[in-house]
Amino acid sequence: MRYISLVVFMCFGYMLFGNQLEQLSKLTAREVGVVRLLHLKPNQLAISMPFAKELILNPQQKLALEEKAVIKIELVYTKYRTSPKFNQQELNYNRLVELKKLLPHLFENPLWEFNLISQTNGNSQAECNTMFHGFILTFRPNSNSTTLGQEIDYLQKIVSQLNQPKDSIPDKMSYDLTTRWDDRIGYVHDTIWKKNEVIKITPPNFFYDQTLYQDSTVISAFERNKNWKNFIVVTDVTGSMSPFIAQVFVWLKEQAQQNNAQYFVFFNDGDNKESNQKKPLKTQGVYGCKNTSIENVMEKAAQSMQNGAGGGEGLENDVEAMLYGQQEYPEADEIILIADNLESMRDYKFLTDIKKPVHVIICSAITWINIQYLDLARATNGSIHTSLTDTYNLSSVKKNQTITIDGQSYLFYNDRFNFVY
Repeated sequence: MRYISLVVFMCFGYMLFGNQLEQLSKLTAREVGVVRLLHLKPNQLAISMPFAKELILNPQQKLALEEKAVIKIELVYTKYRTSPKFNQQELNYNRLVELKKLLPHLFENPLWEFNLISQTNGNSQAECNTMFHGFILTFRPNSNSTTLGQEIDYLQKIVSQLNQPKDSIPDKMSYDLTTRWDDRIGYVHDTIWKKNEVIKITPPNFFYDQTLYQDSTVISAFERNKNWKNFIVVTDVTGSMSPFIAQVFVWLKEQAQQNNAQYFVFFNDGDNKESNQKKPLKTQGVYGCKNTSIENVMEKAAQSMQNGAGGGEGLENDVEAMLYGQQEYPEADEIILIADNLESMRDYKFLTDIKKPVHVIICSAITWINIQYLDLARATNGSIHTSLTDTYNLSSVKKNQTITIDGQSYLFYNDRFNFVY
């Protein structure tokens, strides 16, 4: 972790916020012939704008993005210009300004991937007028009882394989979490035991991003921090977290002899409550158990997943779950939070009620780390863990200092971390 003192702080506001849109507007564009909206996926929304203008044609589309976790924003335009004096970067900037006015919450925590797409097919204004211009937003789809059932089934198969008697497993076999492509059936999860014969456990085929099944963030973080002892593992089990929950169980089997993780808490953000009924610290959907066996832990995880709404909202009850663990298992020394980086905390303002160090393992981090988790780690004298790095001593960060994690910078100001662009 690197600290940088800011000598001249008068430029803070501009550096922190104004520069965000300017940098996005200047990115190198990917060129394509034409973008056809017929190819949009169910979890994508196209926000149209006229050729060479920044006007959003249908502002009511913002309603379709309520409680959605946006994972990618693409700004689409045509390369053709009617005047040699036309400034594409300026138009990109102005269009981003309009999107920010429409959806300000997207830019408060910009955890999405951003791309510019330049269409090359249009050769006249008339042709360009018939082509799409504007933003394509990709969001994480909500889960339902069917998709959650598939995720639970996948996890139970992994636990079942992990629990095979040792004498049934040939010598010199090992397990891991790797994914390969099969031309007949698509992605295949080659996991658990491998030698000449590979036991195939296929991940859910509905999943919005199959590459996450190649992720090793959770296992890597646990492997790098073997000094953690006597802790509670608090895990988000809302939809789309199955790649990371699977890693929890693989790790749990590996460290069975040490038994450092003596307690588990799973949370689903409200047991299928309507959003307007969810109140901070009273959302519910929190399930805990002692680690008496991997089957017992899996049963509790499945119960929480089955009773949940499945995720997709932008807020979840992380703090409520950690406070539950703190109350139910007071003998634990630390908390390990398996956190969904794309979701914020519904009960963020209560994080100072947590009295145990929280080590946050960040899942689904595309670009930035959600600053709420940085604030949580600092407030509890805990730490932040990505797929690559461990960041400790956040509680020592002073006002007007920045930290850099995985190439991104964050400034501590007004008692919280802020993005630096």
